[in-house]
Amino acid sequence: MRRKKVSQYTEEFEAPKSQRRLSVSSVLVHIALILLALIVISPLIIPFFFTFKTPLEFAYNPWGLPEKLRWSNFEQAWKMVRIGEGLRNSLQVCIGAVLFTVPPAAMAGYIFAFYRSRVTNVLFYVVMAGFFVPVHMVLIPLYQFSTKIGITNTFPGVFLPIAAFGIPFWTIIYRSFYSGLPKDMVEAGRIDGAGHFTVFMRIIFPMAKPATVLAVLLSFMGGWSDFIIGLIMLSSQSKFTMQLRISQFIGNLGANYFPQYAAGVIISSLPTIILYLIFHKYIIQGTTLAGAIKG
Repeated sequence: MRRKKVSQYTEEFEAPKSQRRLSVSSVLVHIALILLALIVISPLIIPFFFTFKTPLEFAYNPWGLPEKLRWSNFEQAWKMVRIGEGLRNSLQVCIGAVLFTVPPAAMAGYIFAFYRSRVTNVLFYVVMAGFFVPVHMVLIPLYQFSTKIGITNTFPGVFLPIAAFGIPFWTIIYRSFYSGLPKDMVEAGRIDGAGHFTVFMRIIFPMAKPATVLAVLLSFMGGWSDFIIGLIMLSSQSKFTMQLRISQFIGNLGANYFPQYAAGVIISSLPTIILYLIFHKYIIQGTTLAGAIKG
């Protein structure tokens, strides 16, 4: 009896220690997450320190709060680099990137998931290898090839490479999603006389809504934030995307217009921020899907 009482006392004495350890570790984890979050969102917060100031106020105290909110900087930034034209060009690139990324990846994932063989497995690993090819490594051959087929200084010359680099990743995601679906549905459709395309469009693809929403959103955001491919492919300023126009702001107008430059940065980031605020639930659901890649 004494031993049981002693053991009970020791367990009650040791429990708070474990709870203290867990609480200390959780506090450290939360501190680390807060610091990482600040690092991530700092590029979105920093421009607000500058955008409402005059050039003189910015030169005197760049990190201080503005005396008053001057919305005229947004109007000047819009006119100086023709942001409206840049938004229209970026929208064309984003739409092309979505149309040439999501449908091919969805169809390829369907083939690799439901029609497995030695040939399709080899082809899948070939497609998957494209996911590990960095963009910077193929810029020169990409530009040379685009010059030969005549798509340089065109919007297809921008969104087609973006789609080519996005298809491998989304093919893996779609294949993973389709692999979790019962194959009886495909066999039932085939028995009813439906062809491959009909089975895909009417049975399989509608069930992949979470993957499709995530693919459309992230492909759109990827096309919107692209800089390096547009810089290489586009030479005419009338076709410059939003990111290219903002990057040339300081080079063309000088550092005296830094508040207007900060206003342009905020305008360029608004579409992706709005999309995230509207569809953040789908993005969070889709990230769990992206992390659950099956063999």
